[in-house]
Amino acid sequence: MTNTLWLSQSDYIHKVLKRFNMDNAKPISTPLLTTIQLLDRESPSTEEDRKLNGKIPYASVVGSIMYAMVVTRPDLVYAVGVVSRYMSNPGQKHWEAVKHILMYLRGTKDSLLTFGSNNATEVEGYTDSDYARNTDSRKSTSRYVFTYGGGAISWRSKLQECTTLSNTKVEYITTSDSAKEAVWLHQLSADFSAKR
Repeated sequence: MTNTLWLSQSDYIHKVLKRFNMDNAKPISTPLLTTIQLLDRESPSTEEDRKLNGKIPYASVVGSIMYAMVVTRPDLVYAVGVVSRYMSNPGQKHWEAVKHILMYLRGTKDSLLTFGSNNATEVEGYTDSDYARNTDSRKSTSRYVFTYGGGAISWRSKLQECTTLSNTKVEYITTSDSAKEAVWLHQLSADFSAKR
């Protein structure tokens, strides 16, 4: 196919899986199960437990996954956002969630970010949010992805800064954040078009 660009990190992901002994893990189809609810209270509370969990390479694994997420894997953004909240004091359930992401990567390591695979010449955006899914803070998460030419060009998943009292307010905040990104991308696209 002409005029198509593929970006892949399959070699990098293979190295990450091998480094953390997950290269033979059973592949799974989702980066984070919707039934998983990670909580602050699942973090170790005693010094002895913290020392035991200190031997787990939690921050190193999350950082390695985060690199893949930032460069070519928008499908990881929500899951990485959730597990990265516990970097300073991860518990066993948090570690299991990280291993779940690695198992997902094992099954999708050859996934590509593709541009130019369709005739879309406009920036398209998609938004989503949840209502108070974080049970520790009762905060909601805003998510968006923007595509151009069939490939994702901008993505984000972020815990909202305030606690809202209704789903309508959550959607309003998500839409507002997404609209700011859409305006910026529209202007960027117009600038590129003007320079042709």
